[in-house]
Amino acid sequence: MFKLNLKIVLRNIWRHKLTTAIKLVGLIIGLSTVVVLIAYVMFELSFDRYAQNAMQIYRLQSIEAKSQKENIQLPSGLAEMLLREIPEIEKTTNLFTYNEQIKVGNTLFKRELLTTDPVFFEMFSIPLIAGDLKSVLKQPNTIVVSATFAKTAFPKGNALGQSILLENDKKPFQVVGIMKDVPKASHFNADLVIKSDLKKELNWRAYSSVPQYIQIKKGTSVEFVQQKLKSLYKKYQFPEGVSIKLMPLTKIHLYSHTTRELAANGDIKYVYIFSIVAFFILLIAIVNFINLTVAASLKRGKEIGIKKVMGASVGQLRIQFLSESYLYFLLATVLVLILTYDLIPVIGSKIGIAISLADMVNVKTIWISIGVIIISGFVAGLYPAIILSKLMPVKTLKGYTGHTSGRFGFKKILMVFQFSISAFLIVCTLIIYAQLKFIKTKNLGFDKNQLMVSSYRRFGNNFTAFKAELLQNKEIKSVSLSSFDPGKTFGGSSSWTNDNDTTNYTADFIDADFDFIKTLDIKTLKGRVFSEKYGSDVFDYYKAAENLSGEEARKLTDQKPILLNEAAVKAFNLKRPIDTILSYGGLQGKVIGVVSNFNGMSLHTEVKPVAIQVSLNPTSGYLYIKTNTEDLVATKAKIEEIWKKHFPEILPDLQFMDEHLQQLYMAELRLGSIFISFAAIAIFLCCIGLFGMVYFDLEQRTKEIAVRKILGASVKDLLTLLNSGFMKAVLLANLIIWPIAYYLTKEWLNSFYYRIEISYVPFVAALMLCIILTLLTVSLQAIRTVKKSPVDALKYE
Repeated sequence: MFKLNLKIVLRNIWRHKLTTAIKLVGLIIGLSTVVVLIAYVMFELSFDRYAQNAMQIYRLQSIEAKSQKENIQLPSGLAEMLLREIPEIEKTTNLFTYNEQIKVGNTLFKRELLTTDPVFFEMFSIPLIAGDLKSVLKQPNTIVVSATFAKTAFPKGNALGQSILLENDKKPFQVVGIMKDVPKASHFNADLVIKSDLKKELNWRAYSSVPQYIQIKKGTSVEFVQQKLKSLYKKYQFPEGVSIKLMPLTKIHLYSHTTRELAANGDIKYVYIFSIVAFFILLIAIVNFINLTVAASLKRGKEIGIKKVMGASVGQLRIQFLSESYLYFLLATVLVLILTYDLIPVIGSKIGIAISLADMVNVKTIWISIGVIIISGFVAGLYPAIILSKLMPVKTLKGYTGHTSGRFGFKKILMVFQFSISAFLIVCTLIIYAQLKFIKTKNLGFDKNQLMVSSYRRFGNNFTAFKAELLQNKEIKSVSLSSFDPGKTFGGSSSWTNDNDTTNYTADFIDADFDFIKTLDIKTLKGRVFSEKYGSDVFDYYKAAENLSGEEARKLTDQKPILLNEAAVKAFNLKRPIDTILSYGGLQGKVIGVVSNFNGMSLHTEVKPVAIQVSLNPTSGYLYIKTNTEDLVATKAKIEEIWKKHFPEILPDLQFMDEHLQQLYMAELRLGSIFISFAAIAIFLCCIGLFGMVYFDLEQRTKEIAVRKILGASVKDLLTLLNSGFMKAVLLANLIIWPIAYYLTKEWLNSFYYRIEISYVPFVAALMLCIILTLLTVSLQAIRTVKKSPVDALKYE
């Protein structure tokens, strides 16, 4: 029986080549997209689960009660204190990563350096390929390198015992271990590991602060540990309003969004979005298959009737149609696997991760994908099997196909569903891109055009000569150093008071040189900016105050110049800000000017109150270079030449400001890029399904069209008639999804403090695009049918 069914199925597939091609193309595109999305979602959900005791590991995070701001940079002795006080904690470690320049022989590299302690390898299950795990990092100036870096830096394979020179260390580090690469599904990256030199005593006022982790004993409730931790707040004088939260290791990547994460995190809401989109794409593919299978029954009505007359049971017919469905899905799956191999790196580039098939695909992902395909094949074949197996032999042999043209037929419902998903994705894509365009074009309060920035900070005494030579070039307008890194940090924050008010205010502050305002082209609204012409600006208040008593030092620093932005003036409620004395960190200063607000962070947040103080002869900070030429590439090359002359041991690190700011919105850029791809796929699948539907609908209505032509209907009348049903489906589909799309995109936009207002344009554009594609798909086929002679259609009647 199986062999017979297989022969029949293969014969039908081969006989109806056009139907087969349409079905397969729809399934291949739909299933490929779904499988890739399943792999991506599983990859995101797998972060940090490689650690053997991942479910017992937690990161310490502080929460400020007033602002609800979370911070992972905590006093270095906190975890050690908890280990002593809470017996249920069995291990602690700390992690801090940064991009470091290193030198191997005469070759310079920039790699991610991790500072930690030997417990790290055991807690995070990072094995050593070479070296002794028990003694690793126990000695000073020792380093562990990743397997990949070992191959790159030491191609001859003799990494152990070799020397590596870090940027700020005169004494080289000796390689004592080679570790397995940190998995890509990890919330931190590390190419090299050295021992951290941190104090183990808890001191909330200490400068050193790092992310810290604890591992609790098996069977211990995290809530129990959390309660014990709270009981220690008073004993160890925790700052008022600050509490400690235990963030599960496996949730860091998708649920933690502090400003100083060790690497760029994902977001659980995007995992939900992509999961829903995958589900919708799968439904479109299944609906296509069902519609085309049922529509194709027009040619198979007599086949079904004859089989029933010959004794075939309903069950046997259903098995045949289900077998046919599974065979289609099996053929599609083979091609899906080939496409998936090529598509995963493409998806990886869109989400900003260098991933391969091996990184994203595991046993769990494979089984889920197989399960989805098997269930999809069953669902796609079940409805046609039930409908077609119920057809009566007498009617089918007379040409009845079981199709109805009722206003609310099942096929039309499925068609509306397909158009709804496509229109929804189009609307969302257009709104996402409108917000991204707004981000790109919004006035940030400073001029980002023709501006370059470097994240390298430790220039040293050579900076003065470096700056002077840069300014000798006519292409360079100004150069500045400051503690301000757009999107990342202003340099610091503090509580402030003014001399007429005891209220505490919070503001960020920037340490900047005299050219900062000019280089970023920030507007001055009141007073003046820093200038070397004024003795009060160039006076070293800190140095002079060292030899004075507290009151004398305070009076002296009353004259230290400070700039405020508009937000700070408003927050401090200063009606006449110029010459107002502000107090911060025990020192004071006088407001000499007010500058316009500028977006120091991303547009997700409101402009913050900012104070700017002058830094005399700085040798460290973020470098800004303002040019006055359109040929930025050539100018950048010239700057790099000068850089190498003054800092030969440091790799040039320059970036155009617009590219630097773009990194703040990588998640949104990925979302937009992926959404437009999904929208295109959904539209293509809809057009394929529509093509098949129109093809079979026209075959079914050939005689009706011929009769209408004989009765005087024109080509225009017939095209209007044939398109009208599909146009109603498109209109209904759009009306259904408009409120849903509006609500969901509004929620997404609410994550931005500065955002667009949703207009009617994306909704009308989605409707018009659906109408145009439908008209083209229907009319191109319908024209051939309506132009045929009525005699050909009716000659056998």
